[in-house]
Amino acid sequence: MNPIELYQSFYCIYRERNLTKAGKLLGLSQPALSLHLQSLERHRKEVLFLRTSRDLVPTEAAKRLYVQIAGPIEDLERLEGETRKFEKSNYLRIGSAKEWFQEKVLPHVSKLEENFHVKYGYPGELFEALTNKEIDLAIANQKLNVPGISFEEFYLETFVFVASKKISLEPNFPLNGQRKPRTELLKQWMEDQHWFVYSEDFAIVRRFWKLNFETRPKLKNYSVLPNLHDIKNALELGKGISVLPTYLLGKKSNLYTNEKECKSFENQLYLTFRAGERLSLENHIQRLTSWI
Repeated sequence: MNPIELYQSFYCIYRERNLTKAGKLLGLSQPALSLHLQSLERHRKEVLFLRTSRDLVPTEAAKRLYVQIAGPIEDLERLEGETRKFEKSNYLRIGSAKEWFQEKVLPHVSKLEENFHVKYGYPGELFEALTNKEIDLAIANQKLNVPGISFEEFYLETFVFVASKKISLEPNFPLNGQRKPRTELLKQWMEDQHWFVYSEDFAIVRRFWKLNFETRPKLKNYSVLPNLHDIKNALELGKGISVLPTYLLGKKSNLYTNEKECKSFENQLYLTFRAGERLSLENHIQRLTSWI
């Protein structure tokens, strides 16, 4: 067996610490990859990994070998990526939160008259799709330690307090006055309102609440809508309050917003892709950057 293939398999196994995951990246079955590892250990006459019930633990010999081969293999991956850059079609395979894609990317990509494939999902689902090569790029709001996946800071979304027009016109609306209302009174008023939230754990509201009141929210009345577009529509059609990203609001929204008395917060979005493939995706990345 070609030793170069064995070193490539070792490199992937070392990064993944798992034969099944490494096999998916290389397009090999677990038994085939296990055979590669055994062959390399015989070739070098040293044990490279200690097997546990869940993962592979690299030995000192493996750590030394990885340091020696990582640079050359990554150089080859970059060279291959540069070659494939001109061979790849414009077919965009991307994963994202549905709301962000529809607002920031869809208006542009739909005009190109080119094929594209979109997967909507939460970060964990998108990272799994990247690993399984179902998509090539993902926009995610979390940076996790996922073997074989690279992250770049890409876009800062700003979340602000919003209220339906009906609430903002009520005589007891605390943000209508010239002076900032007392923090405790504003907190009490917000706790008594009907909230539209993204999830049962109040993930977005918690950040807003911590920033403004330094406590955890104790909401009495709330409805869960796991889509930010739906929350916006519910506020425009009905009566309630929430926290939404500014990119959803635009100039035509009739929702009340406040960033003065109610502090806003920023959330970092990351561009993610498989390690070693950035150069081959440069055309897509440049387009995405220009669109936002």
